[in-house]
Amino acid sequence: MNRIRKVSIAAVALSLAACELNLQNPNAPTVEQVTGSVDGVIALATGLQGRFAESYGNFIYMAGLVTDEFAATSAALISISDAEVGSVAPGTGIAENVFNSVYRTVRTADDLLSNTDKLPAEVDAGTKSGLVALGYALKAEALGEALQSYQKIPIVTFGVTQPEYVGRDVALPYIRALIDSAANTIATQAPSAFFNNSILTPGVSLTNYVQLLRARYARIANDDATALAAANSVSRTSLSALTYPSPAINFYTNVTGGPNGIGPRRSFRLSMESGDQRSAYFVVPSTVLGRIGTPLDVWAKYTDPRAVLPLYYPDEALLIKAEVLARQNQLGASQAALDSVRTDCPGGRGLNDPKACLAPLSGQLTQAQLIDEIYKQRRFELYSSGLRWEDSRRRNLIRGFNTATDGQRCWLPYAIGDRNANTNVPPDPVEPTSFPSGCPL
Repeated sequence: MNRIRKVSIAAVALSLAACELNLQNPNAPTVEQVTGSVDGVIALATGLQGRFAESYGNFIYMAGLVTDEFAATSAALISISDAEVGSVAPGTGIAENVFNSVYRTVRTADDLLSNTDKLPAEVDAGTKSGLVALGYALKAEALGEALQSYQKIPIVTFGVTQPEYVGRDVALPYIRALIDSAANTIATQAPSAFFNNSILTPGVSLTNYVQLLRARYARIANDDATALAAANSVSRTSLSALTYPSPAINFYTNVTGGPNGIGPRRSFRLSMESGDQRSAYFVVPSTVLGRIGTPLDVWAKYTDPRAVLPLYYPDEALLIKAEVLARQNQLGASQAALDSVRTDCPGGRGLNDPKACLAPLSGQLTQAQLIDEIYKQRRFELYSSGLRWEDSRRRNLIRGFNTATDGQRCWLPYAIGDRNANTNVPPDPVEPTSFPSGCPL
């Protein structure tokens, strides 16, 4: 094991090539090469983290384009500017990349989980625990990104040539069970120092990430008790992020120009409350216009190609807590949690995360007013994290094409590559025709 060196996740370019669901992972050895090999299994864990960086990047890129977060830059392809107004044709990179990269991540996670069981007895329990928890967590979040992108998704794919597609009523409990498996694995046996220092990408707390995922998907499932308990378990003094050691570059840096170029819509900054300091955290004001004339700002956070890409922002947990408490009619406690997000200032909690530095809310808000304010704060606090699209669906605020407000469409069309290989792919979902609208699940 002393041959294993510290791992960092390298940035990956946005691929426009379609591919099949069951491709071999080029970043890691084959199953036959891995079985019983410590070095091989850790190489799988390394490859899994790299693959997850790619699928996560593709998801947040796409979700920002079909909401009111991003727009195409002047050099972008027509398909990118089409997506910014909600039009995503089957077979375009916007639809294909999310699916293909998500299921590459899922395949590698399955390989890791399968082969960790075959490690020799001398590998300590804490290292095995970390590998298993990592596999469960990244598989769950990858499938969660698919869940937020497609109306139906495959969930059982390991060794299956033509997997079945299932709806959210089946997929969401499966994803939550994976997250619970990760949490239970960590609770039963803490990951070893070797796993945390030499396998897990630097700057990531797997324990906090798993609890944040528990809170996130419990909220989507309207499981208030679990969402609140998990949100309270997330540390607000640590930040988990993907790192980009030279010569790799941050995902957003990679897609600020060229045919895949996107930029922050200027409306993000201009719609903020006066004095909100999160605008300067994310963007720099500009006079740039996008490919179809959309006013854009430029990145502040991601101009540095080494800038980290957060896996989550700690205040997501506070905002989940505030929403649960509001739904339970604990209005004073909800408003206190919300004010904790609003009043967080630079230097607070010692984290380089978005900080509004606003005044607390005046007077006790009603339940409806609190929910509105929570989602307003989610828009600015969780910007460019991919969560805006699900928030729009959750509030029945899909607005239709070319509206540049909230979400502009319900779902992506299914991947042509998988449709050609899998007879179980359903027809593409029909988009709503009257707005604002919810989305059939």
